[in-house]
Amino acid sequence: MTAINQSNPKMGAIYLMGQIVMSLFLVSIVKVLQPEFSVFLILFFRYLFCLPLLIALAIYTRGAKFLSITNTRGLALRTIFGVLGLTMWFLSVINLDISLATALSQTMPIFITGLSVIIAGEVVGLKRLVSVLVGFLGVLVLIFPLTPALNLLGVLYALLGAFFSALMFVYLRVLGRTDPAVSTAIWYNVTGVILAGLLAYTLNDFKPLVGLSTPDSLYLLIVLGVLASFQQFFLAQSHMYAQASMLAPLHFLSIPLGIVIGIVFFDEVITLKFLLGSAIIVASTYYMLMREQANQ
Repeated sequence: MTAINQSNPKMGAIYLMGQIVMSLFLVSIVKVLQPEFSVFLILFFRYLFCLPLLIALAIYTRGAKFLSITNTRGLALRTIFGVLGLTMWFLSVINLDISLATALSQTMPIFITGLSVIIAGEVVGLKRLVSVLVGFLGVLVLIFPLTPALNLLGVLYALLGAFFSALMFVYLRVLGRTDPAVSTAIWYNVTGVILAGLLAYTLNDFKPLVGLSTPDSLYLLIVLGVLASFQQFFLAQSHMYAQASMLAPLHFLSIPLGIVIGIVFFDEVITLKFLLGSAIIVASTYYMLMREQANQ
């Protein structure tokens, strides 16, 4: 078995930050589309239109072996947890403000740190653990105290999404040791098309192109899939270059980006407490990055 793992934390961080930006654009599109489409139909189109670019890239880089995978068990687990995580994430964004859903999703690094030790056999030092815990403290400042107006179902979706996504990220790192990112992404998205299509058909009277109120809806669905293809590639590449536990604090950067998107596009109201929590999280992430660079 040939290992393709590479150690380049800086490159891993760059890829992950690209993935975070793409992810926030994707959920913004989901929030716009949701009144017209069910979450499973949105997922179907997201997975479907994600595939062409990934397949083209895989054929270009791997030729006839573009679907070849060595670690089939790891791929199966990455795919299952990826589909569950993305579904929960979309449901949380539909039921909550983007800024709040993003904040809640940042419980994920805590899960990643613990699971990467158990599943991937990674070593997490005390300073890295403290940095992640400080970032999580910032998340607590953001979301508590909970109010009666808060959609508790949306909160549950966000926390489940964080847990399943943490499992997915750890298995991405495991897969990155043996298999190319683009091939694993293709298998994941093909599975997503099938599962989302079946669920949409079963629960929502699946009619892919019937009922589009305007051509703009179809254009948004296509953009959703195309952006997702880049997001999937960046996501998988990031875990080929760096450990899941090292990348964990970087996920906190999605909070300030989510705040900006929420304010600019969805008229969300941000409180001083929310800003304080964000500042704690950003400070934790900055410290972590500086420490990793000093150790290079």
